[in-house]
Amino acid sequence: MTVRPARDRLVGGKNIPYRIHPGGFIGTHRHDTSDDINYILFGSGKAICDGTVELLTAGCCHICPKGSEHSIINTGSEDLCLLTVVVER
Repeated sequence: MTVRPARDRLVGGKNIPYRIHPGGFIGTHRHDTSDDINYILFGSGKAICDGTVELLTAGCCHICPKGSEHSIINTGSEDLCLLTVVVER
């Protein structure tokens, strides 16, 4: 199997580290030109993507597709740390 970089299909992107304190959140928002890929480093919480709730724990990955309305909430007693990869397309 050959692996090729997706550079020819991607416009750009960025990596964003987040630390959300207990009870904190990233408010509801939408990206019209990018997907968000959220990798949970530690802590726990929930993601709401177009009304669907997904529980977040260390080691899981959550994807918010382009155009979806989404938010992330720390429901735990410790900080929720995640790395978001924004994939422009």
